This record gives sequence, C-alpha cells and structure tokens, in this order.
Amino acid sequence: MYLAVADQQIAVNIVRQKRRSLTIQVKNGQIFVMAPLLMSEHTILGYLVKKMRWIKNRLAQASLPEFDFDQGYVFLFGVKTPILKNQKKLDIDSTYLLERCIFWQNYLNLYPKKVNTKMMMRSWGRCSASGTITLNARLVHYDKRFIDAVIVHELVHLNHMNHSKSFKEAVVEALPEYKVWIKLNRLS
Repeated sequence: MYLAVADQQIAVNIVRQKRRSLTIQVKNGQIFVMAPLLMSEHTILGYLVKKMRWIKNRLAQASLPEFDFDQGYVFLFGVKTPILKNQKKLDIDSTYLLERCIFWQNYLNLYPKKVNTKMMMRSWGRCSASGTITLNARLVHYDKRFIDAVIVHELVHLNHMNHSKSFKEAVVEALPEYKVWIKLNRLS
C-alpha cells in the first residue's frame, strides 16, 4: 500500500498483530503500521488520513539534516554554520543546554535531582519519576527558543507527570510562547 504525502508516494508497511489499537511509526522515509489482526485496510487508511499532519511532520523532520560533512556545514542553534571541509566528526558541547536548564530551574522554581544530556532518537527530552531530566544532545542543532520550550516542558513534568490539561496550562503559564516555540523544531 502507498500513501500520497506532499506529492510523494510513501510506502506503508502493515504488520498485523494480536493487539487492540493502531500504532504508526515513520522510519527511513516509510510508514509502518502495527494493526489488529482483523482490522480492514479501509479502516487503517482512514486512520492514516486522519493522522496526515503528524505523518508529514515526522517525514519533514527526518529529512532535515543537522549536519552535512560533505557539503561542509552544521546547524547550530538553527543557523547553518560552515565547518572545515575535511572535518569528519562533530563534538557536541552540551554546556548551553545545561546553562539554559539552570536558568529555567531558577525561573520556575522547579529543581530536578539530576540533569543529563545524551543522544536520543525518539524524544527531545525525558523526565523520570525519580526527578531526573534527560535532554537530547541533538537539541544544540535547533533554534534556541525551541530548546527553551523543551526544557520548560520537561521541568513542568516534575509537578505533572503526564500531559493532562493541568500540565498544558502550567507549561503555557510558565512560557506563554510555548505553542509557537515548540513548532520551531525545523532547521532554517
């Protein structure tokens, strides 16, 4: 099965499993759907159409490089920055992320037990039930306002460990521009 997304035909791989609900993943320019055993393709297609905006965002995000050694550039804080043509490795300094986290901790009066940075593939940040916040080291490639939005999001999880209405209200109260800034996860 193929799905038309932004004038492209994207392969849809359906894996039927003993499960109750649909799950969608976007990997390597393809869409993977885990579906219940007896669910019709018509129902699956309807769900994909309903989730089209999410799918487009995932495909666009995956297609934006954070660096290209062959072309000699890296994105730092959302700005295309030249690097040496013969450079083959990029050392990412997470100091900025930790400094911004300290700023927002003091501003919001929310203090995690520990703050880590590491390379993550599926999320920009995490907040554990034990109070540890982990930020994706790849954030340094993105707009500074987006970085702040991610940090505020994770810090608010210290008080609200879910994405409930009260969580969303607390995030917007802490950072009124949150909804605008969180959409900046596109490189310019």
